[in-house]
Amino acid sequence: MVGGVLAAAALAVFWWFPSWIEGSRARRDESPATTVAPAPVPELPALSPEEAAKLQAEGDALLVALLTQQKRLEAQSVATWGGAGWQRFTELVSKGEDAFLAGDLRTAVTSYRDATAAGDELLARAVQTVDRAFAAGNEAFAAGNVELALGQYDLVLGIDPEHVAAKAARARAERLPDVLALVQRADGERAAGDLQAALGSYREALAIDSDWQPARAAIAEVSSSLRDAEFEGRMTRGFAALAAENFDDAAQHFRAALELRPQAREAQDGVTQAEQGAKLEQIALVEARALAFERREMWEQAVAQYRGVLATDSNLVFAQTGLERALARAGLDSKLANLIANPTLLFSDSVLADARKLLEQTRLQADSGPRLTQQIAELDRLVGLAATPIAVRLESDSLTNVTMYRIGDLGVFASRQVELRPGTYTAIGSRDGYRDVRRTFTVLPGRPLEPIRVICVEPI
Repeated sequence: MVGGVLAAAALAVFWWFPSWIEGSRARRDESPATTVAPAPVPELPALSPEEAAKLQAEGDALLVALLTQQKRLEAQSVATWGGAGWQRFTELVSKGEDAFLAGDLRTAVTSYRDATAAGDELLARAVQTVDRAFAAGNEAFAAGNVELALGQYDLVLGIDPEHVAAKAARARAERLPDVLALVQRADGERAAGDLQAALGSYREALAIDSDWQPARAAIAEVSSSLRDAEFEGRMTRGFAALAAENFDDAAQHFRAALELRPQAREAQDGVTQAEQGAKLEQIALVEARALAFERREMWEQAVAQYRGVLATDSNLVFAQTGLERALARAGLDSKLANLIANPTLLFSDSVLADARKLLEQTRLQADSGPRLTQQIAELDRLVGLAATPIAVRLESDSLTNVTMYRIGDLGVFASRQVELRPGTYTAIGSRDGYRDVRRTFTVLPGRPLEPIRVICVEPI
């Protein structure tokens, strides 16, 4: 395996080494000539054939490695950053070439070894140079130094053309002048107090470079300032509406302020004041409406008002007393209205007695309105009619015994007049050997009644 590698290396050296030597000499010829005093070289014993073959194989392998190193370094533009290290590399390679051509294998191999080590150092420096240049480019970019940033990114890309981050950073650096111009304009607008215009300019800058942090930070600051201004405006309008007792508008402004600052105590207090003001306003409105219904003797509507407001606050004294008062008057109104609408109920002795008591109680009301006064007068009239007897003529045959419910036994007669209060009565006639007869009739105030005939005529 090792023999195959050495054979390949020897073949590569055979084909490439003469041209590489010529290229190296050409590069040396292009460089300024320097005169170096040769150091005294001590006499060394001659090499045995085995030693010479071993050095020859090592030199061939080192040449292959040097070729690879040189191609990598040149691809990384080493001449622009290698400095003394690159010069030393080329000098060691030249020294090795000269010794090799002179047949001094010991010196050639030593120089090739040293050149390989120098190349390794340069390759390591390339990585470090990329990192340092990229960091320096980023610092220059952050500071707004476009020219320096581009130079550092170019250095990185000269060493590593496929450096993805450097490519992206360089593209941003090319757009940075436009971004800086927009940010400068926005800063001026902000200083002049035109925050909306400044916000627009900062956003234009971010549209060019969405990662430009100064513009992003400025947008956050300006947006915060605008929110603060909107908050203060909402609070001012809210307190103005509160002072004008426009509680709905006040609550709307304070709630909008809370959306901007959810933890703002003053906005929360404003909402509370507006809600309390609206509640008091609503309570006052309910009280006024209820009293208006009472004055118009619309008791059921007044009851509804009081019950509605007590559902929101059961401790309202005016509503408690008002409900009690309205319920009592509503009940009284309902009883009076029922008796007036159904006067025949008064034909009952018990109902008539109750109606008289009701009239006595009603007359004691201190705040009788037109409706109650009219109801008292009307019921009093109806009670008077219901209590006034009316003459009713009964006719029979002097053979039939007549009995009348609620009145008693009237006996036998041909004609008889009785005084009856308005109501419905039943007269029953009975006679031995005849079927009983029943006559039901109603006595109404103001309505004459035909004579009631009660005669048993159907034999059994």
